[in-house]
Amino acid sequence: MRYRTLLMATGILASGLLIGPTAAQAAPQALPTCSLPVPAKLVINSPQSYIYSMKLGGGCPKTVQDTNWWAVRPDGTYNFGIGGPWDSVSIWINKTPIGVTTRWTPEGYGRDSAGHNVARLLPATSMTKCAAAIGLTGVRSGTKTTVYARATYYNTKTKSFTRHHGRVLFQKRDVGSNTWTDLGWAYPNTKTGAASYTITTNRSRDYRVYVPSSSTVWYAYSPTKRV
Repeated sequence: MRYRTLLMATGILASGLLIGPTAAQAAPQALPTCSLPVPAKLVINSPQSYIYSMKLGGGCPKTVQDTNWWAVRPDGTYNFGIGGPWDSVSIWINKTPIGVTTRWTPEGYGRDSAGHNVARLLPATSMTKCAAAIGLTGVRSGTKTTVYARATYYNTKTKSFTRHHGRVLFQKRDVGSNTWTDLGWAYPNTKTGAASYTITTNRSRDYRVYVPSSSTVWYAYSPTKRV
């Protein structure tokens, strides 16, 4: 009799497990995600570029009124925090460290005006560097073509573009082609500030010049020049 009772109890327990709520039904509803659309590449090219304004990313509920991300340096120290409602978030670019990755780490959840969690905030990363710019000119005489490049970069101390002393890469492209070919690297002249490259050719071509990134300055290409 005791054996029969045990079997009946086991059957009742199994039946309860079968008709109970599933894991999906019991779990709380997942919150929508809210991203911080900070560009991976932050550029300083003028005093006005210190502030970058944006809207929160796709999928972020418009009911969000309170968000907060911390700008975290590679060593784990906190730099500053940003936040705001759904349609108004600003980053002070001049407060982010230059040349290292900044991790934008969310603090808590996105909340509505009543303080309810309505979105899960997603992390982001960015890097800040100064802008570079290059002007390109050229002249063709007989079978010789010489192109000249003057590279500059934005100096945060002087708040203006100043001479770039690094090497630059000259490139050429046949007219009608989409393929660029490297010509060679050159350093700017210490007196004129211009780098130059001469090739032997009897026809017109497209030219451009590239300055690579440094630890504090982004790479840049010049406009295309046909000579």
